Amino acid sequence: MMQRRPLKKGPRIGRIRWLLLLIIVLLGVSIWIMTPNGSSVLHRGTEDLGLRLGLDLRGGSELIYQVQFSDNATAADKAQVMEAVVTTIEKRVNKYGVVEPIIQKQGEDRILIQLPGITDVNEAKSLIEQTAFLEFREVELNGSGSVATLQNYLDDPSRTTFFDSSVPGSRIFYTYGGSQDPVVILNLKDGVFTYTDKDGNTVDPGTLGSDVSGAYSWMPALGTVNGEEKPLTGSYLTKAAAQVNSTTSEISVGIQWNGEGADIFNQIAARLYGKTSPRNLLGIVLDGEMISNPVMNQSSFANGSAEITGSFTWKEAQVLAVELTSGQLVAPLIKPPLYEENISATLGANFVHKSLIAGVIGLLVVILFMVLYYRALGVLAGVALLIYTALVLAIFKLIPVTLTLAGIGGFVVSLGMAVDANVLIFERMKEELRAGSTIGAATEAGFNRAWSAIRDSNITTFIACAVLYWLGSHIAESSQVKGFGLTLFIGVAVSMFTAITVTHSLIRFLITTRLGGRLFGPWMAQKADS
Repeated sequence: MMQRRPLKKGPRIGRIRWLLLLIIVLLGVSIWIMTPNGSSVLHRGTEDLGLRLGLDLRGGSELIYQVQFSDNATAADKAQVMEAVVTTIEKRVNKYGVVEPIIQKQGEDRILIQLPGITDVNEAKSLIEQTAFLEFREVELNGSGSVATLQNYLDDPSRTTFFDSSVPGSRIFYTYGGSQDPVVILNLKDGVFTYTDKDGNTVDPGTLGSDVSGAYSWMPALGTVNGEEKPLTGSYLTKAAAQVNSTTSEISVGIQWNGEGADIFNQIAARLYGKTSPRNLLGIVLDGEMISNPVMNQSSFANGSAEITGSFTWKEAQVLAVELTSGQLVAPLIKPPLYEENISATLGANFVHKSLIAGVIGLLVVILFMVLYYRALGVLAGVALLIYTALVLAIFKLIPVTLTLAGIGGFVVSLGMAVDANVLIFERMKEELRAGSTIGAATEAGFNRAWSAIRDSNITTFIACAVLYWLGSHIAESSQVKGFGLTLFIGVAVSMFTAITVTHSLIRFLITTRLGGRLFGPWMAQKADS
């Protein structure tokens, strides 16, 4: 009996083993990325495999705002303003820590905002609507050294006794110790004084009644830099963060200045420290509304930093810190929003569960078909498909891709397409076997001759994915369309790797072993005869 001679393990066998080692390493890294340990390294949660879920799956808030333009704004002006507003909102939302928000222009003057994870729509509106123009003010004194009130201004027909037009900014009048909403704002423009409320509506001060005598004037807080007086505003702010006082356990917002801002603030704090109330108060005004008026103490100006207090919750302090550092909108948003909706997280969780079931069923059905029809080769194709699934999910998590329901649909579709290349290759192998080729020669010929068809079909799919992504970004402005195109593109790209490299390497390796001869021998004889 003739003994089978073992095949030489030359350079080609060595290359195959190196490829298999690379595949095993990629599979191991992909599986690790999907584990809780991998999630913690990537700073992702462990729920839902640590994948980023879109608004329809995770729950959150959806808002549509209309931007208010000036009367003489041209189409080019409007386009520029819209870009600036979207950019500012994106910065504000990203600093707040919202995971993968969707902020898109809709038409000429509308903005769609989707905030996954923020299920309180009022919290979402508070974050978006605040224009965040920060300024600092101190109480103004009248000619006799007493606190200037709105009544003092109304008693003087010229209303210039206390108002120094060289001082930047407007006077804001508050009822000290009462409401933090401004009673009225005094503006000087083109030599004319006007009174408005905080929203810019004209106000007749004669209709304010007794409030005028108790409304204190808060003037811009000034400091001298290089011989020039400058007001302290949010433009000097470099950092704002929620914090907890280690001594009092009080939640506050700590702020830091740049060099010039620190000089101005230190002058103001030193001037106010130790003065008789309310002169030692520094009013912190956000968009015409006083949010805090802390007392200046010696530590306030020790290091050019400040602390905003006001019985905050941690969430409120966090929101305020974001508002202070995110800049002001170049155009106001019309309130209330045109559309607002809270999307239930429970409904989203149900979608995730059903989508996972659909994906698993689709994967198993495809593997079952391949095994029944192609036997041993089908098993290898199934192994490659499992590797494909692990690689794709790891890529989704690394980029990261925000998975919407449509995006998961694209992934499920790509599962079926992932074995297209294997089918083409296996059918070419059958033709080679009928022509009398050995299993090794049939394998190489099958992969080489099927490559052009695989390449061309996948290129057309890539083009379709690019068109879908572009439509979802510019025309339809739909995250669902974008998500489907992106996940399908990634799926097809990875399927080319698993079909051409993984399946090919597995077959090459097995046909050099005795096990491969036993597995492929009956299949080779059957296909050669059919």
